[in-house]
Amino acid sequence: MDEIVVSSSPFMHSKNDVNRLFLYIILALLFPAIYGVMLYGFGALSMVFISIASCLLFEILFNYFDKRKIFLKDLSCFVTGFILALTLPYGTPNLVIVFAAFFSIVVVKLAFGGLGRNIFNPALVGRCVAGLMIPNITAELYKITIAGDEYVSILVGGTNTLSNLISGQAVGGIGTTCILMFLIIYIFMANLGIINIKIPIISIISYFAVGVLFNDIETTAINMCSGSFIFITVFMMTEPNTSPNSLFGELVYSFMFGALSAICWNYGYFGENCIFVVALAVNLFVPFMDRFLVLKPATVGGYRYAHKK
Repeated sequence: MDEIVVSSSPFMHSKNDVNRLFLYIILALLFPAIYGVMLYGFGALSMVFISIASCLLFEILFNYFDKRKIFLKDLSCFVTGFILALTLPYGTPNLVIVFAAFFSIVVVKLAFGGLGRNIFNPALVGRCVAGLMIPNITAELYKITIAGDEYVSILVGGTNTLSNLISGQAVGGIGTTCILMFLIIYIFMANLGIINIKIPIISIISYFAVGVLFNDIETTAINMCSGSFIFITVFMMTEPNTSPNSLFGELVYSFMFGALSAICWNYGYFGENCIFVVALAVNLFVPFMDRFLVLKPATVGGYRYAHKK
């Protein structure tokens, strides 16, 4: 009799296992991290190191005191620390980074049972906690290095232009502003089957469709490229464990994120923090989408089929 292997989520319906998935994501995150260091200097590198080291430390300590096996091979805590750091603006206090890492790993991930059992994206929750600790985290002055010692100061809602956003020389987290880079990374990762190809596309379309109801096309494009929206769409909303498992669920999930982000960006008062809160709120509905938005298998030519992610 054949042996049946039972494992917890996330379930991968491809040749990529979880370890390889996270390894590819880490390699993809290296590019915005390097660009962030080019813009802000080694202070940005220090933020990434503190975030990843904190996530590792909290995971090891929690598993040790809870008498669980210390298992870091899946690289999930590296990914969490990496993404968390890149979404934070330059100059975020180290204590805020450490506390956000604690919340991401201990409260959101391990308290729910570990990888595959958490209902929220750990890095997403950590970023929201950081935004609560420093409400004006995106309303302060940012300094962006351009050509050596020349600095250009940009205020939120001030001189952001589409060209600056595409090249990455704009307001945002240390690794979330270069839109052109993220589009290239998205195409590369989607081609390898690492991320869900549909969620980013639908999210962007829905954002633009709702955004043009409030602003002209250029302003909508600028708003969409601001506030870490593209970064969240590519790296956070596509996480297998916290995104829907059905095609219909993916459509609703993506539309909700894009549409609500456009509305909150136009009427919100918390800068880019509102985009992270919207992403977290949409995460909350994923279990309901998996329960109620699953299309029933249909019969075609005598064979039954259902959507498989």
